[in-house]
Amino acid sequence: MKDYFRFEKSRWFFEEDVPFDVSGVKIGIEVKKKLYSGKSEYQRIDFFDTYAFGKILVLDGILQTSEKDEFIYHEMLCQLPMFLHKDPKKILIIGGGDGGSLEEVLKHKAERVRMVEIDEKVIELSKKYLPSISKGAFKDKRAEIIIADGKEYIKKHKDFFDVIILDLSDPHGPAKQLISLDFYRDVKKSLKKDGIVSVQSGSLNDQPGLAKTIFRRINKLFSFADIHQAVIPAYQTGEYSFIIGCKAKLNRLQEKNIEKKYKKLKIGLKYFSPEIYFSSKVLPRYLAEKIGQQK
Repeated sequence: MKDYFRFEKSRWFFEEDVPFDVSGVKIGIEVKKKLYSGKSEYQRIDFFDTYAFGKILVLDGILQTSEKDEFIYHEMLCQLPMFLHKDPKKILIIGGGDGGSLEEVLKHKAERVRMVEIDEKVIELSKKYLPSISKGAFKDKRAEIIIADGKEYIKKHKDFFDVIILDLSDPHGPAKQLISLDFYRDVKKSLKKDGIVSVQSGSLNDQPGLAKTIFRRINKLFSFADIHQAVIPAYQTGEYSFIIGCKAKLNRLQEKNIEKKYKKLKIGLKYFSPEIYFSSKVLPRYLAEKIGQQK
């Protein structure tokens, strides 16, 4: 079994083989304690306690989430579509075994939230080592946890979901096929006529090819597509991206309703706000050009 520590005395973790990475940079995180290392049917799973980011989850050598800044990632991925949709009742999360996306979505008045995760071991270990991220969301009566392949699961549901959240690891291993045009086409069919999909699309600086590929495919299939960014210190060089696709044309009235909804719900968010919604859409020209976003 591969050991991701590079130095026995100082005990540092470095990410390995990040898909689409063009930076040539590996950022080290000093580890206080190794909490768990093992393998599931699908991937290697590691949990570390670190000095900089608290407890972290690592899958196949790639950092997935950290206690310190997971709220930025999960709020951007989940609150963007939840606030944009006028009345999200039926929600699907594909991936998200740490429970962070589930916890975010359940802050809203959703009737049913289905989470489809291929690797049950990630869920069970996250409950044990990272309970601060899910905050009891797995016990919520509105949550339905399904252990299955999201690619196959989504084909069985047509015109069903209001919001679909793709909380996926980088495209290798179990998630390799989940950035294909065929998969996004199935996602679109699964959404209702005003449905919205939200996708994490990697680092704009380190993985511009990944963001560009996902944006082009979502833009091709959906009536509206947009990309948002947020600085998440634990992820590579920090400039992370999120892509929204809407089956219906998004108009200014819908965007304006975000402010009203935000004031009414009062769900105690730490990062997302109406101001963040609008400002996070503004990319500097060099990044917009990298991903082929037309301005």
